Amino acid sequence: MVSAAPYRIGWRIRIARGPISAVAQPETVEAIRAAVDAVSPRTPEAPGADDIGIHEHVIDLIDGYVPGFSDMTAALLDAYAAGVKPGARFAELSLQERAAVFREMSTEEAQDIRDALDALFVFTLGGMYSEWSARRSGYPRPESWDRVGFHGPSDGHPDYRNGS
Repeated sequence: MVSAAPYRIGWRIRIARGPISAVAQPETVEAIRAAVDAVSPRTPEAPGADDIGIHEHVIDLIDGYVPGFSDMTAALLDAYAAGVKPGARFAELSLQERAAVFREMSTEEAQDIRDALDALFVFTLGGMYSEWSARRSGYPRPESWDRVGFHGPSDGHPDYRNGS
């Protein structure tokens, strides 16, 4: 089981709907951490989303969209986990059982359930392959860019640089 403690979110987007809570519930952190681990697990060649703290990025973005939505997303993951393995929470499931939860949620008639799942996938993969993943590593650019052969942002065409 993944242990989790409340943590302070490093940066937040303020939106017109009001202030965003800066502390995620331990159960939320645990469930989102398990979800990002299932979306992008560690391989022998590369760290997984959980290894580089992508769950923080996901919680930031989900709560930036709708404050408290990460708590609801975690509650949904736990509710669907009980359908896969009675009495279990999402973080207690194996990777294969977590995938079964994702499959079940993806076929749900309620659009809100599918949107919560989509947010988990999009924000996890976005964190893994964006510059965000290099923030805490001290590495000048994301390691994932090197693994996929991305050279980084272009400075533009030479003919258009410096007003040429």
